[in-house]
Amino acid sequence: MKTKEFRAMNCTIKLGGMNKQVQLEVEQMIHEFEQNTSRFIPNNYLSYLNNRALNVPIHLDESFVDLLDQSLTLARKADYYVHPFMGDNMREIGYTSSFYENYKPIFEEGRFAIKEFSEEPIERLSDMWLIKKRDFSFDFGGFGKGYIIDQIKKLLLKKESSHALINAGGDLTVIGAYEVGIEHPILMGKDMMKLVIKDCALATSGKNQRKWGKDQAAYHHILNGRTGELSHNGVLQASVIANTVMEAETASKLFCILPFEDAKALLSMRFPKIAYFIYFQNNQIAIGGDTTLYKRLEVAQ
Repeated sequence: MKTKEFRAMNCTIKLGGMNKQVQLEVEQMIHEFEQNTSRFIPNNYLSYLNNRALNVPIHLDESFVDLLDQSLTLARKADYYVHPFMGDNMREIGYTSSFYENYKPIFEEGRFAIKEFSEEPIERLSDMWLIKKRDFSFDFGGFGKGYIIDQIKKLLLKKESSHALINAGGDLTVIGAYEVGIEHPILMGKDMMKLVIKDCALATSGKNQRKWGKDQAAYHHILNGRTGELSHNGVLQASVIANTVMEAETASKLFCILPFEDAKALLSMRFPKIAYFIYFQNNQIAIGGDTTLYKRLEVAQ
């Protein structure tokens, strides 16, 4: 079966180990999910939620409930250093449209940017209803990409697939064993490492790709959820293997936000079943975690 490639969620999607009918079903799932949940698409369901008034009951679309629930579960485990309430913060730093080569940022007033996170800005009235307690904008970002990849894996397992790959710009999950690569953060287009993973997920976060400047100041898209500020912790890129893409994405973000030892301590308590590969801004590399999650690690010279 041929690998299928297409563009969605601002990256190249690669589907392996599926027949054409399943590939088309998966592609439709991804496009529909993006249309509903991307903050870069006007007048979609996410935009509807973000424009609702305060203290007024909001009915949630059934397809949105699980995404929100899983995102909040991971945000709580991450002590809210990563969370889905940062839409206004992203606009404030100029991340106002899908990223592209020679990106030209538009900096908007972040009137509702969350600067000191103290509590979740929503109250759940029931599974299907919530109210907004303060002004903010949802931005699911990596949570969203991880969620839809994980949902596709569940679909394939129901179809009794024994060998499949879903790769969304380096955030991926596999059924069966696959050799996968981790791109070098400096030598773009070349793998820094190759390894074999089986029945698990890999996600990478970094400050090397989605970046831009203004008035000699450098910006990127990774923010500290507790402070709302740009992360500067000496880590250029973090890749994590975990059971799900959502977990791997959350853990990789934590490595890009917290001091390295603090990230390791938090993750050892909250996400103990991970392996990590860290590239620091001083060109040093750290590898650790559960080494049973991968085989045949090769590091480029």
